[in-house]
Amino acid sequence: MKAIRRILRDESGSILVAVSILAIVMLIVVLSIYEFASGDSSLASRRVDRSRALYLAESGLARAHTWLEAQYDPPPGVTVLRPFGAFAETLSMGTYRVSILPDIGNPAAALKFYTIRCTGSSGSDSLVLERDVMTHSYAQFIYFTEEEHPPQTTTPVWFCSADMLDGSLHTNGQIHILGDPHFAGHVSSAYGGPDDTDPSHTPSFMYYNGSRYDNLESSEPNNAPYDEPIFDDGYELGTSDIELPDCVDNLIALANDGGVTITGDAEIVLSRETGDGRLYGYVSYRDLSGGEWTDVELSSFNGILYVSGEISVAGVLDGTLTIATGGDMCIVDDVTYRASDAEGPLDGCDDVLGLVSESNVIIMDNSANADDCTVHAHIMALGTSFEVENYASGSPRGTLTIHGGIIQRYRGCVGTGYLSGDEIIIYSGFAKSYNYDTRFENVQPPGYFMTGRYYKRAWREVDSA
Repeated sequence: MKAIRRILRDESGSILVAVSILAIVMLIVVLSIYEFASGDSSLASRRVDRSRALYLAESGLARAHTWLEAQYDPPPGVTVLRPFGAFAETLSMGTYRVSILPDIGNPAAALKFYTIRCTGSSGSDSLVLERDVMTHSYAQFIYFTEEEHPPQTTTPVWFCSADMLDGSLHTNGQIHILGDPHFAGHVSSAYGGPDDTDPSHTPSFMYYNGSRYDNLESSEPNNAPYDEPIFDDGYELGTSDIELPDCVDNLIALANDGGVTITGDAEIVLSRETGDGRLYGYVSYRDLSGGEWTDVELSSFNGILYVSGEISVAGVLDGTLTIATGGDMCIVDDVTYRASDAEGPLDGCDDVLGLVSESNVIIMDNSANADDCTVHAHIMALGTSFEVENYASGSPRGTLTIHGGIIQRYRGCVGTGYLSGDEIIIYSGFAKSYNYDTRFENVQPPGYFMTGRYYKRAWREVDSA
């Protein structure tokens, strides 16, 4: 009996030890779970703060960008701007602080550069984002229209399979696509966007859809098998309008203040040929009906030449120049850069030309343009169109080659023809070869027009210290 009691006591002691050990182990597990849960909760909280700080910083960048675009002129060279009435903006989830830093070279540059810096803070976390932006010039488009049809008609002009545009394109109208045109740059259309006052318009392309009687509106990027455009750099539909200027008042003011102003109609020749050779580095002019030439060295004025009446233009530019007119501008022969060949401007070319008309820019129907025509320039037809005289009559005239860009209020016509596979067969006028001069991404012709937009160049997170 005593032995039994001793065994029971030994077993109860062992059980007590085992229970105690189990309790300790369970306590350690519970404490570990609690510690893990607390750490996880803290980590989750930090992640929430981080996400909110990022959102706040991005919001500040966006609002500062919007503020810049709302200014009549690019801001002057100051260190910090306070566009929203306070340096710190407080929202429900935290705060952001914005500064806009101008580039040191802005005062002397035609294009202005800024860095928007924003610190977003939420809870225990904060981060700093920067966005580099620059003013946006119309010269940064290879192609821009207010409307994608000629004046006095709603008949559309189509982008066809033979078309290849290697720069940015924007229209405030609707883009019409026939076949497989190739858009190498970014494409945007404000048709059906927030500034379109016609409620029946929705953001869309117009596809030819295999028949002139069965055109199709669609926001899809293709309409296979009939229409399959290529968008190398994407597209946007339903964007905001970009307002096209309707006059050259700013260029008139610049021409009157250090430039050249001509009253009446004029003939303009670049690097005019004389008995002693070409006058490279000069622009020459005379009355459109003839008379004595006036030769002006380009380096002797600010690069702005304004003519109040109709003008004709031809020649070889050796320098930097903007020619503006209050009347029609007629291209009567090739207009090229001295530093160029058949492929366009050469590497290192510093010749830059802007051609701006308050009315039309017209490729004339004459003997010089009967077999091809080449224009090296950025062209703006603010009143009406860039077009070819008598485009719908006569025999084909070869290829109209542009190295630069074309801005026009209404889309002008340059020829007629039909599509055969991926080839355009010309009946009359010109085939097109439009090529963007990539130098215009960073330079512009003298006194050129700005769009009021700011181009996003870079984005980064920086050390908050």
